[in-house]
Amino acid sequence: MKRTLNTIVVFILFYTLSNAQTEFDASKILQSNINGTARYMGMAGAMGAVGGDATAIKDNPAGIGLYKQSELSATGNLQLQKSNATWYSGKGFYSLMNIGPNSFSFVLVPESDKKSQPKDKKDKKKKRQAGMFSNNYAFSYNKLKNFYRTSYLSSNANATTTSIIDYIAFHTPKIVTAANLKTNAFTTENIPWISGLTYNNLDSLIIKNKDDSQSPWLSALGNSELITPSYYISEKGSIDEYSFGWAGSYNNLIHLGATANLQTVNYSSLGEYTETQQLGRTLKVKDSISTKGFGINFKVGAIICPNEFLRFGISVQTPTIYSLKDNFNGQLTYNKGTLNIANKTPIGSAEYKLQNLTQFIVSAAYIYGEKGIFSAEFDYSRNSRATFEDKNGSPLNYIKENQAIKKNLKNIGRLKIGGEYNINENITVRAGYAFTSSSTDENANETLRENTKRIDTQYLLGSKNSYESVGVGYHKDKWSVDLAFTNQIVNETFQPYNYDGLALNTLDPLKTLSPGKIKTSLNNIVVSFGYKL
Repeated sequence: MKRTLNTIVVFILFYTLSNAQTEFDASKILQSNINGTARYMGMAGAMGAVGGDATAIKDNPAGIGLYKQSELSATGNLQLQKSNATWYSGKGFYSLMNIGPNSFSFVLVPESDKKSQPKDKKDKKKKRQAGMFSNNYAFSYNKLKNFYRTSYLSSNANATTTSIIDYIAFHTPKIVTAANLKTNAFTTENIPWISGLTYNNLDSLIIKNKDDSQSPWLSALGNSELITPSYYISEKGSIDEYSFGWAGSYNNLIHLGATANLQTVNYSSLGEYTETQQLGRTLKVKDSISTKGFGINFKVGAIICPNEFLRFGISVQTPTIYSLKDNFNGQLTYNKGTLNIANKTPIGSAEYKLQNLTQFIVSAAYIYGEKGIFSAEFDYSRNSRATFEDKNGSPLNYIKENQAIKKNLKNIGRLKIGGEYNINENITVRAGYAFTSSSTDENANETLRENTKRIDTQYLLGSKNSYESVGVGYHKDKWSVDLAFTNQIVNETFQPYNYDGLALNTLDPLKTLSPGKIKTSLNNIVVSFGYKL
């Protein structure tokens, strides 16, 4: 009993202190979607200088000041996801539908600050002076990112002789012994948990190399059998933002605003990597990951209206500091005649912080009378300078991870252009286009570190992607309804594990591993309702 309690205590301490995060985890959280109200999405999010919209507040809080009346609004979203994948000459396909809220807002325009015309010339001066400065207030909710996605990659039959076991053997440290893997792989520092999954009391998928001039561990599967790999992943969750904001306007010339923002992170994924071997034997590696936490930041912005036709906007967001907790576990199964492996990891956890740097948004809009708007916006995120820290705020335990962020992640620039045209006093049509630069370096790779407790070896390399949208709105008296349809194409390169240097660790230097390609089409049908109070 005492021994069991001691083991539990060791497990708890070890899991809490262990690192499990990678630069690709950071990129997933730091990169947001173009998401929000139907008007915002219909104009591809190019509304930083336009204001007067629940989601435009997210980009530039000075937009609160352009509201003339108090307003309630709510938005729902239907997302249709389709992914097509190719790996070697094999093909994979998957589709998914997700329904949920996009945004909600309440903007308060105090009665004393509402614009009104003087009733006579006597109090004209008094009315003008009283209306020169006004204050508006807002509470808003916006879904910054929707993680819901499912993908499947299937290679052609007998595609390669390279196995994930080659990768595991290559990254198992020299100081690790067979006894370590058999008895205490999940409680000993500097043993990747995925290495421990290859052993049971009788058999092993990796063996000690007797040749000291080569890598200390080799695959026990041999080098000649052809393998058909495949991979399935299902992701769920979102990043949501709750904001409290204020904006002050001076004579409709200068609008200044600020928001305090709380972001909540809720992400989970289930992955399964499969190898079907030439003789019909199957290897499966399954992983389960969940990430939950929150982040806090502040944003300030300004919109300047030099005349009735032009508006210029700028906003600055302070670094977001996320406090996060991961829970993860995995299993490996393999059957090869007398060699049978079926192992599970314990449930591990890690608490940490993730911090990005200051972000900037600049925007401009041209207002052509009562007929419509043309606007443009550019935002810039310095993701390559983000840092992991332990739960106490120290980066010392994440030196390698932070070096990998700097090496493999890229700063992201996003250009958005959009417009709307009023067909008449009730009906408005909209369209927009956005372009986002690549989030990762094209030569980026993920390295299995000695203290890695998660067993998900796969990673995705992002590329440039585009976003197109159309929309329509109907406004009458105090209420409005807006619709938008958007399409975003995301192209990614899939790596089941990092192949760099792996051929040097096998008896077959001709072994190769080709990456897969995933093309994801995200279609959104968005509906917003608004009511002026």
